[in-house]
Amino acid sequence: MASPFYFAPMQATAIIRRNAWAAWASLGLLLLVYALLWFQAEGPAGGQDSWNHFLYARWAPFHPELLLDQWGKPVFTLLALPFAPFGIKGLYALNLLATLATAWLGYLTCRRLGLRNPWMFIPLFGLQPLVLANVHSALTEPTNALILVAIVYLLASKRLMSAAIVGSFLPYVRTEGFLLLGALALFLWVRSRYKLWPHLTIGSVLFAFLGAVVSGDWAWIVRQNPYVKQEVEKRFDPGHGNFWHYADAQREIWGPLVFGLMLVSLVLVLIYVFSRIKKKTPRELSQMALWLWWPMFGVFFLAHSWVWYSGTYGSHGLLRPFVVIAPLAAFLAHYSLHRLMILDIAILNRSAKIGVLLAMAAAAYPGAGFPYPWQPGTPIGGYEGSAQIDLALTFIEKEHLLEQPGAVLVHQLPELNVRLDLDPWASPEHAKTFYMWSIDKRPGQDWMPEGAVLLWDNFHARRDAPMPLSDLQALPQYREVAQFLSPSDSLYDVRVWVKD
Repeated sequence: MASPFYFAPMQATAIIRRNAWAAWASLGLLLLVYALLWFQAEGPAGGQDSWNHFLYARWAPFHPELLLDQWGKPVFTLLALPFAPFGIKGLYALNLLATLATAWLGYLTCRRLGLRNPWMFIPLFGLQPLVLANVHSALTEPTNALILVAIVYLLASKRLMSAAIVGSFLPYVRTEGFLLLGALALFLWVRSRYKLWPHLTIGSVLFAFLGAVVSGDWAWIVRQNPYVKQEVEKRFDPGHGNFWHYADAQREIWGPLVFGLMLVSLVLVLIYVFSRIKKKTPRELSQMALWLWWPMFGVFFLAHSWVWYSGTYGSHGLLRPFVVIAPLAAFLAHYSLHRLMILDIAILNRSAKIGVLLAMAAAAYPGAGFPYPWQPGTPIGGYEGSAQIDLALTFIEKEHLLEQPGAVLVHQLPELNVRLDLDPWASPEHAKTFYMWSIDKRPGQDWMPEGAVLLWDNFHARRDAPMPLSDLQALPQYREVAQFLSPSDSLYDVRVWVKD
């Protein structure tokens, strides 16, 4: 008679196989959703920031110093280099692949940690409204999410040194990486592996050295950080608001299901802390939630909330940075589901799987502000002032303004440099374009060549240059030659000026 334990390995194999099939099906569903979004969108999420990140990757082979530019994000620019020759669609492909890879690596992490139904990580991450809203972009957040989940996978695999080395590069994917490094250092300390802390500095030491050699500034990491520069120079007002701005926007960021399960996970972690105080045996999964997932998530959330509340570091209250920690939100949500499923109530487990898929799919599109695929409308529209910009470009071409000696195009729209294939980093004597913030408004200090053509728009030029209309009108060397006023909102007005 066979031992009753004989079938256990076969059962385990069957469970793994079922989860693998469910994972592949879930990933296929994500690919379908993202592909439909690609074909329906009129432009990238993130607007001009997406176009600008593409420009860094497009022109870095001609200006290698761009690989160290902290606004462009050095690691992202390096990853984007092979995709840039295919145009901005190449970077759309990069972020689509990064998002799918994040979902898959998260599934593998959950499987390694022993979570029930690890495939559920895929919809819990990939159908978060903010992830859906930003996958079709050239932004840095999706690749940052991939690197973050890779670090969690390495930690779950007990490869702590590798995790520390990869983590050391987080600040050069996005500046918030410094905060995530602090949480990673805490996790290593709890595991009594604080001797690995020096490995967390490898990325910074490398980039500090390269930046110093190229720029000659040994304080390059601090002085050239765009957010530090914003605080020093105060070039624009980033605004400020409610400290709980991001919590109030939970429907647009995580969706109600993930947000609710995260709150449950917080309660479960507090219960676990109480059990540890009573000397009960530690559990690996709860340790990850307590010492890694929640610290990383918490420091990121609190830092962004404070920055927006205090009106510092150029926040603007943007939601999209939370794509970076979307994997952590999915891990925490899955942790709550796992604790529910270990009750082994069959009907509850089956309904939970179906409920997660339906709830995530139902909330993703409204949370992202998109129509469902079968509804009319465009999920990501183009810039609302595009019609006026096109009219201005047509006027400039018709009047042959850029064919005059010394003529350059001055504007504040990176998209134009992509459309016209202009190099914004060319040396002044060879440049065909400049950004409007380059204009020196001090009397007698304007170095723009005569014949320069200014395409001024009432949104980007005013906010990012900053060049309000009154400042431009106060410069006597510039003459307005055309205006294209928006019929819907003066915010999208466009005017053309020429320097005499």
